[in-house]
Formats: sequence, C-alpha cells, structure tokens
Amino acid sequence: MFILLTGDSQAGSAAPGRFPSHAEADFTWWGINAPGMVPALSGGSPTPPVLVTRAARFLADFPTLVVRCGSMTAPKCPYMETGAPTGRDPAKGPSLPGAGVTWDSGFSLGRLLAGLDDRLVIGSSCPGDEVTARLFLKALGYKAAAIDYFPAYREGPDPWETASSRLGIRPGDLIGHGFKAASELGDPAMVVAAALAAGAMGGAKVLLSGGLPMFAAAALLRDLGEKGRFSLAVTARTERDLGGAFGDLSALLDLETQTVDLGEILDGAGASGAALLAGESGFTPERVLDRAFRLREEVEGGAYPPEGGGP
Repeated sequence: MFILLTGDSQAGSAAPGRFPSHAEADFTWWGINAPGMVPALSGGSPTPPVLVTRAARFLADFPTLVVRCGSMTAPKCPYMETGAPTGRDPAKGPSLPGAGVTWDSGFSLGRLLAGLDDRLVIGSSCPGDEVTARLFLKALGYKAAAIDYFPAYREGPDPWETASSRLGIRPGDLIGHGFKAASELGDPAMVVAAALAAGAMGGAKVLLSGGLPMFAAAALLRDLGEKGRFSLAVTARTERDLGGAFGDLSALLDLETQTVDLGEILDGAGASGAALLAGESGFTPERVLDRAFRLREEVEGGAYPPEGGGP
C-alpha cells in the first residue's frame, strides 16, 4: 500500500517543483491539477516529483491512501483525517503543540493498516519539511553538510540560529529527547510518518520514501528506542545531493536503503517509493519516467484532468 501524508509547516515554503500538499494529493489520486500547477508541470524546472508518483500509480494501480496530517487545505480526493494541526514556525514557538495526540493518531493508523497489507510505503508532501528536518536532525546531534545547509529558496534569518536561541540549545542537546525535539522543531508529517511506522512494525514491512524529511522520521523512531527493521528509499538525484550524509545517516540509523534512478528528479511526494511499487508490477523506472514525461505533455496540451481522471 502506498500512503501519502499531507501536511504543512510554517517553517518554510514549498521547494521548487513542489506544490501545496493538498494539490499533490489530488494530482496523485486523479491527475487533477490546479491552474497554478500547470507551468511547472508542463515544462518547468526542476521536474516535479509528483509527476512520477502519479505516473507510477497510473501504470501499476497500487492501493493508495491519502492521510491528512496538518495540511491547511483538505484534498478533494478521499482521505483519512488524523486531526493533526498545521506545523507552526519553530523560530517563534513550539512547532507542534499537542504532538502526543498526533503521535497516537498515527500509531493507531499504523496498527490498522498493518492488518490490511503486509507492506506500507510512506511518502509525504509537507511544504517546510526540508527546514524542520534539518532543525530536528541538528538538535539530535547528527552532523553533515546537507544538514547545515538550509534551502537557498528560503528567505529570512538562519532557521537554526533563531530556533536554537529560543530554546537555548546547541547541536545535540536534545539527544534522548526526540519527542521534545519534534514538538519544538518538527512538523506534523514527520511525527505521523514515525508514528505510523511504529504502529505498523511487527505486522508489516515499512518503507519510508523521501530524503531528509524521512531521515528525520527515522531518527525520531530511533531516539524513542524503536529497534525494529525498516527501510528508506530515495531517488538517485536526492542521494547525490545529500552527498556523504546519505550513507552516514543510513548507517547511524541502521536503515536498509534503496536508490531509484529517476534521472534528475528529486524525491518528494513519495516518488521513489511509488516507482518501487510500480517495479513490483513489472514497470521499470524507465517506463515510469516515460509515462511521467508523457503526462507532462498532456498537461501542457491542456488535458484537464490528464488521462481522463483516475487510474
């Protein structure tokens, strides 16, 4: 089963090639695109990863569940509600008050889904999560250039300086206090991803699909004492961009990893995991990419919704 988490965080904005989380969910589900998405979907750079997610689902028609965990706008497609709040700006105060309730909701969902499928692939769409992931990992003492480097598209003061000053902490000061770190610096998708994985472990194999945001979810699990086996997937471009951090974090967190060659497409919206699921149905990454680029041509040609609707 493919699970797409939709959240929002006031810590930052959507990365280039990314869209509001509800819009990515609707595009993944139906191929419906909002007018503001068309320029990027039809030829912008970088290539939106949600094109891959949609293409993989269209080809393989794997079971998909959208889980709303803090997105400011609800998707139009069918979804499950966790009741999680939108993530706040960690520079100004705790980013996720009531994180305990959010965790309980995600954990219960994981228990439920583990009884329905023996493999869960978890991706996320949460603008701002590239910032919160770096803050969280730094607070837990993880060191890497990719963690110190905050997205260039983000404006304003250094996020770590402002958030750490508010909390009076230095890198590594919250080791062993992962839940506090998530409450103060994290985002709802991070907490739900970790909780869902924790609830499912022992009943289903869990694959986290994404870059630093999913490493952050894995780090939360390990800090809370979870020793179960789970894995993480990324696109080849995301692995290259992470540099040595990919191998270092994977080893420190004891993760099995899979890299999917999707050319220059950065991971996001569960693209790597969706491509792997499509592969289990006989569709190679090359075939998924070809469908993604044809989908782009359909959007450019004015198809609305592309492909005539659902899979």
